[in-house]
Amino acid sequence: MATTIHFNDVLRLAALSLRHPELQAAQPAARVIRDVYGRIRFALDCPQADYPAAAFALLEQAQAGVGPYATSSEVLTHDSFSNPQAVFGSADWHRTTVDLGTDEDGESLGCAEIELLDRQITGQDWLRPEPFNAAGHPHRVVFFGLKGGVGRSTALTMVAWGLARQGKRVLLVDFDLESPGLSGLVLPPERVADFGLVDWLVEDAVGQADTVLPEMVSASPLGESTTGAVRVAAAMGRMEDDYLAKLARAYADVPSPQGPQRMGQRMRRLLEQLEAKEQPDVVLIDSRAGLHDLAAVSITSLADTALLFATDSAQTWLGYRQLFTHWQRRPEVASHVRDRLAMVRALTPRSDREGGVRRFQRQAYELFAETLYDDIPREPSGMDAQRADEVEYFHPSEQDEAAPHFPILVDWDDRFQEFDPRLRPEQGGATEAQIDATFGTLIRWVRQRCEGDLA
Repeated sequence: MATTIHFNDVLRLAALSLRHPELQAAQPAARVIRDVYGRIRFALDCPQADYPAAAFALLEQAQAGVGPYATSSEVLTHDSFSNPQAVFGSADWHRTTVDLGTDEDGESLGCAEIELLDRQITGQDWLRPEPFNAAGHPHRVVFFGLKGGVGRSTALTMVAWGLARQGKRVLLVDFDLESPGLSGLVLPPERVADFGLVDWLVEDAVGQADTVLPEMVSASPLGESTTGAVRVAAAMGRMEDDYLAKLARAYADVPSPQGPQRMGQRMRRLLEQLEAKEQPDVVLIDSRAGLHDLAAVSITSLADTALLFATDSAQTWLGYRQLFTHWQRRPEVASHVRDRLAMVRALTPRSDREGGVRRFQRQAYELFAETLYDDIPREPSGMDAQRADEVEYFHPSEQDEAAPHFPILVDWDDRFQEFDPRLRPEQGGATEAQIDATFGTLIRWVRQRCEGDLA
């Protein structure tokens, strides 16, 4: 009886095929293209005539061996495309680690690396990190969580207020387009700007984004009692009555002289225009929750710092493990992303606080150590020891307070569960002491993180 091949098997079978000695010796090394249905093709960055015929036949045979997950028996070469450079020169090729499974005796076959071009319908931006370049813009802090209800937006609001108290000009940007609500926390309805981010996206598609940009940002009352300012770019404009129709069009690629501009490129351009107009000291971005394309853009393309809000639940750890493992399989992506991450232990219970924080820290450390931190060889000898001394490994200790896994604590306080930050203490709002008791650690951490840019 034939074995059914499933999605999870295909890259493993492809990587195993590429271990054949003739394919190992042939140049250029074969690559793999995976389409939106998960089907694969081998690809060679050369004309077919320049590749050994016997090795080419092996690739055709291996491709046929994945059954319904082969688009055809044709191996792709320069002869397959009118513009081979557009395919083989794509920035979306990634060196990808593939677990090869076990042999007949149950022994691990280890891992192999392949060059993979993954044609995904969504989620491509998780694999498109922008190099860190704080000197080119104000420090950008993204507030992200796998799910709602962890106090992410409230924390963002309190950090904005804390920085404004120190005289900083803070720009808040609501990138949670599908659940816009940041403006409701920090702006009375009459203060919301005429246009929102979604207006910029639809107008940009027809070449007139500049007509809405001047009316996209408004001042929050949060900044009125401070020496700084809190400015808000909301997802939705003040008089909006057709938001869903605009949202349905907001994610589209748009044409440009350099080719189609993806959502990530457009959001980065939007943010740069807002920064040029507002001249903020720091930008705080409220990200879309979950493993969504907007979150991918926020973390990998825009963030200098990405705060990952989490509670100590199986759902939280499973979700972050899926994301981190996705990066782990692409080492060059993982190395770009991990430095900008920081875990926030949200809604920290007051009961057994010390033990709970210790457990969370251990879980966070194990997650990072098993996925994004470098594996450090154990007791290497000879040439391996010499190489180990020359390699700089990124693997902070569990107790390293500057490490991405080390949790920033936000305590549970029921006063902030239905909290209106616009209210003054005499109106029933929180006092400075109450805010500092709950959010002070996070405010200080963000200030210190941004210190080089805010000086």
